[in-house]
Amino acid sequence: MIPKFRVQHDDVLTVPSDVLLVKYARGFHGVDLKVARALARAGVSALDEIDPAPDDFVMVETRGTIAPSRVMFLGTPTLSAFSYNEMRHFTARSIEILASQSVSVGRMTTVIHGVGYGLDAVESLDSLIQGFREGLATKELPTLEQIVFVERNERRARILCLAGPRSEAPDGRSRDASLPRPLVGATMQPPRSAEDRPAPAKRHVFVAMPYAEEFEDVYEFGIYGPIRRCGFICERVDQAAFTGDILQRIRQRIETADLVIADLSGARPNVYLEVGYAWGKGIPVVFVARDGEEPHFDVKAHRCLYYRTIKQLAGDLEKLILGLHEA
Repeated sequence: MIPKFRVQHDDVLTVPSDVLLVKYARGFHGVDLKVARALARAGVSALDEIDPAPDDFVMVETRGTIAPSRVMFLGTPTLSAFSYNEMRHFTARSIEILASQSVSVGRMTTVIHGVGYGLDAVESLDSLIQGFREGLATKELPTLEQIVFVERNERRARILCLAGPRSEAPDGRSRDASLPRPLVGATMQPPRSAEDRPAPAKRHVFVAMPYAEEFEDVYEFGIYGPIRRCGFICERVDQAAFTGDILQRIRQRIETADLVIADLSGARPNVYLEVGYAWGKGIPVVFVARDGEEPHFDVKAHRCLYYRTIKQLAGDLEKLILGLHEA
């Protein structure tokens, strides 16, 4: 039996489950650090007791310290090496481990991995679900009825609710969401073994833009949506959420991008730095900016999409990307 998958806007420490699954990427980062610290403060498990090698695990009984009854810290490669294919293997491996344990699991919780260091949230959700399905195709967990992806960021939860197969809206209400290709849903490929060769890397677009609340709608509706509709993965490294070597991550994702979208609004230094690096690596760059903005002299000679509304930006950007793709 395939369990139901849900996306829920909440704090993963407060959502009850039989097992909370988190990664251990050769060190603590983000949610796994938050969980480990909560267990350490309560005297349940010391931080140095949690150090699983890749594909190994540490299972901790929480003793009521947090809402989940148990936490599985599953070892993975380092953050820089943990991408979409590794997510598939991560969740498939978690099913294999749980099937080998004498533990009854009816409800599992986890989080959307990768978004804190620049990966596409919807593509990450797709990869995690596919891995769960691959694991369940080879190992039986007859008691498992539900897998819940808990997302604390309300804006991101809304995006994932629109992409997920059966999701819980940010207002707490449950709903079914229609799912266009190429996202997760009924059109997914049949389950494959976790030992299969990794899926080919999907083409992605890197977005360089200001890190400010006023630009979140621009990103979500004016840039992210059009890029996904054009069939690309959309990635942006958010300095506010990132843990680790941010410059290394930015360079890595720009170097492998098919295209860089740069919003020059506000003349932010980080955007110009990322544009310069993309040019140095021969990656094509598309410039956008709010109407009335004056780009710096070094990019004035290049075409720029000026937008008055987010709707206009979405339409113009989608046409441009499709034109470049067909050229």
